[in-house]
Amino acid sequence: MGKSYSYTDIISEYSDALQRIEDLTQAPEDLFLLKPAPNVWSANEIFRHLRRFNNLYLRNIDQIIRDSNRPTSDHSSFEPKLISKVLIRFMEPPYKLKIPTLAPMYPKISSDMGMQEATSDLRETNQMAIDFLEDLRSNQADLNKIKGFHPIFKILPMSLTELFLVMSAHQRRHFWQAEQTLYRLSGTHY
Repeated sequence: MGKSYSYTDIISEYSDALQRIEDLTQAPEDLFLLKPAPNVWSANEIFRHLRRFNNLYLRNIDQIIRDSNRPTSDHSSFEPKLISKVLIRFMEPPYKLKIPTLAPMYPKISSDMGMQEATSDLRETNQMAIDFLEDLRSNQADLNKIKGFHPIFKILPMSLTELFLVMSAHQRRHFWQAEQTLYRLSGTHY
């Protein structure tokens, strides 16, 4: 039997993400916007990429919730299936293998959006995830039984448990990337 997650565990992943956003935005704005190399994203671009992905996941999750009959359960723990566990583990930082980004998920030019707007938008997507989870918990929804498909790989069926956990793992991967980028530029860990 693998690791199971309660609503509190999953909500904590997004609360922790909100704290990580705050930690990383302690960097000066000029550093946050700076690319360490022409082919490397700035911390700002990383945040904008995350916001785009989070919005994609959240639209998908919202549609799945609206289309479901919201099966309920008295048990309070949820477990991802094997393929999602592997995907989550693969994304966990520190990662060794880079995964190419799909063209639509590339951030736009960094100067289009400053640090304040990028971080505000990313905070908003994490708060939306928490709000979805709180609503589902108040209705005793069974996250394992509410199912849909991955928002990009449409042939990959996933439960809400898996979608929320994969989205969170993707964020942790990129928060680590942003931390490494800022450290490379300043020698300071944020």
